[in-house]
Amino acid sequence: MRVGVYGMIAIGLAGFYAYREFDKRVNFRPIDARVSSVKEQCYLDKTEGNRSSSSDLLPCEIAELLARNHPKWQGYDIKHKIEIRFAYISPVDGAAHESNLQMAAYPDDRPLHAGDIFPVQASRSDANKTRANDWLDRRLGRHAPKHGSI
Repeated sequence: MRVGVYGMIAIGLAGFYAYREFDKRVNFRPIDARVSSVKEQCYLDKTEGNRSSSSDLLPCEIAELLARNHPKWQGYDIKHKIEIRFAYISPVDGAAHESNLQMAAYPDDRPLHAGDIFPVQASRSDANKTRANDWLDRRLGRHAPKHGSI
């Protein structure tokens, strides 16, 4: 009985992964995007058992100072909320478009600045639809665009 339940969960996860990879290969194409702005904010977060508490969004320097020096916030983890606005050439119509992504960490753990270029996935059918590369794309080198970059 238990093996059957675990087997069904494994089949479900494998099916979800296969669909996601199929969708990415068929409906998206890797391209380069040019960063127009980066907005980085932080918050303090702590989980104890079933209880979680967090602060409001703060500048990261202030969050680091609070976590290090303020007695109320000591022991809290610093979490990032990064919003990247970027421009890209859509494979659908060949025109320039703008979009944004929200991330918890920078791609490849390197900070981005206005003017930098980074890889994203652009939809082959919807000119305004983009998605971030995932860890597997970066690991296999599939994040490098072939052409059509900005």
